[in-house]
Amino acid sequence: MNPFASRFNSQNWVLPVSIMCLVLGFMISLAWVTKDNRSSRFSLLGPDQRERVNQATVDIEAFQQLSAEVSKLRLEKTELENGLAKRGEEGSILNKSLQELKVFAGTTKVAGPGVVITLRDSPKAQSDFAANNGNFLPDTVVHDDDVLKVVNELYASGAEAISVNGHRVAGATSFRCVGPTILVNDVKIAPPVVIRAIGDADTLYGGMNLAGGILSIVRTEESSMVHIEKVKDQELPAFVGKTSSRFLKVPEEPKKQ
Repeated sequence: MNPFASRFNSQNWVLPVSIMCLVLGFMISLAWVTKDNRSSRFSLLGPDQRERVNQATVDIEAFQQLSAEVSKLRLEKTELENGLAKRGEEGSILNKSLQELKVFAGTTKVAGPGVVITLRDSPKAQSDFAANNGNFLPDTVVHDDDVLKVVNELYASGAEAISVNGHRVAGATSFRCVGPTILVNDVKIAPPVVIRAIGDADTLYGGMNLAGGILSIVRTEESSMVHIEKVKDQELPAFVGKTSSRFLKVPEEPKKQ
């Protein structure tokens, strides 16, 4: 028995496998296409084959450039979208703050519950005026300071917005008598004076009916001079007076060192 027989038989696969690897490597080397051998292989093709190859050829460099450009544009688009979203958010916050300031300043119309106070001259006003020979207006007539005190007490009671005969009360609003009329925002009004206030109706109603308040004082002259009622909803106009300033300015913030 040959001691090397089994060993030799076990290695029978080495030769065919080696040959297959050589053939496969040769085929791969032939199939491998580079920039250098592409042109040399192209010259070996026939005219009709060259035409078909030309029609089907893809410019790899151009394709890569286009891919890079698409990726760049996609990134810029994403950045732009993020920027717009951020600016939209900031713009929304800014607009909300602006609307709140407009409401606070009275430059926009508002609506809500509250109270309506009506001030009227007393039926005795004419006779009292005649009795004083027209030298001064009696207390049975609604005065500018009556309107001012009612407005102040409404604010003290929690009113958030007030109008007087359809004129919105704002920071620059003034009240003063001019003969038989009252000026509100430099516009003449005459009794009855209707004062509307937006706020908690119960609180406003209770605050304006306190003993010793302006309404109780007016009622001592004549109860019919005052009427107050709660309302569930009412609309107040925007302030239409002067909003520009000649001397007012915002101070500059000191620069940080």
